[in-house]
Amino acid sequence: MLVSRSQNTNQGENAVAENQVRPLRNSDRIKIKFGSYDIDIIENDANIRVSKLYSTHHGQKVNRTIAVVSYPDVIEAAFENEHQAIVDGQSIGEVFEHNGWMIQKHHQYLGEIELPSECSDSHRLFGPGTQRPAIHIYSLDVSKNHSNFTYAVIAEVHHPEFLQLQDLESIYGQGHEDTGDVYDFLQIVSTKIQGL
Repeated sequence: MLVSRSQNTNQGENAVAENQVRPLRNSDRIKIKFGSYDIDIIENDANIRVSKLYSTHHGQKVNRTIAVVSYPDVIEAAFENEHQAIVDGQSIGEVFEHNGWMIQKHHQYLGEIELPSECSDSHRLFGPGTQRPAIHIYSLDVSKNHSNFTYAVIAEVHHPEFLQLQDLESIYGQGHEDTGDVYDFLQIVSTKIQGL
């Protein structure tokens, strides 16, 4: 799957993209833009995974994306091993790609989400003053050996220094599905963010 590229990417990202067959993952973009990338899994159960994707600066973690993943009710036998690796804390995209799966995102929603105002500055996810970061919701489909599955629905809430709404629109375009399921998932994401 090829996606349109943001016009305001830095030269390092363009150089990497020219040498890649697959589109850049969120983790790739963080590493290219900020020089490092890692992930902390905050919550991981049978239904939901919440993680912080961060870069490190002067020994301090800086959140770049908060990801909320809604797993399917039934985990297909075809990707049980991959799912276990993901539950154990590995990157979703890396696990599926490493095991020969093709990945496709079906974009459902691009917008902004209100961060809880009752949090003190020391507990804000992206630092003082960030109230409406960009959010991207999509279903992640995987295919292999002529079999196709929807693996999860994923929401990514981005630090404004990383990606803003206009950046997401440049990368993914503006035409997306907006269903009642998206609204329900936005409520889940909002609740999860309040707990961080």
